[in-house]
Amino acid sequence: MGVCFLTMLMQRPFMPARASDLQKVAGKLGFRMVRQKGSHARWKHPDGRATTIPIHGDSEIGSWLFHEILKQLGITEEDFHKILD
Repeated sequence: MGVCFLTMLMQRPFMPARASDLQKVAGKLGFRMVRQKGSHARWKHPDGRATTIPIHGDSEIGSWLFHEILKQLGITEEDFHKILD
C-alpha cells in the first residue's frame, strides 16, 4: 500500500525561514532586487522569473508563502537550505 503524497507533505517538518535568508538565496541564484515598495521587495532574474519577498523586520515567513516563493525561485526547500549554508 503506497503512502499518500499529501500525508508525507503534511508530516514533513517545516524549517522556518526569514526574509533575509530568502533575499540571500535569491541573490545567490542570480536574482536582483528591482524595486521595493513599503515592506515588499520585487526580485527579478535575467531569464524573466520574478518573485516578491515580504520584508517585515526579521520575522519568519509562513510555510505556505515560503513554499510559493521557492516555486517562483525554481528551487526546493532542500536546495534552499543547501544554498543558504
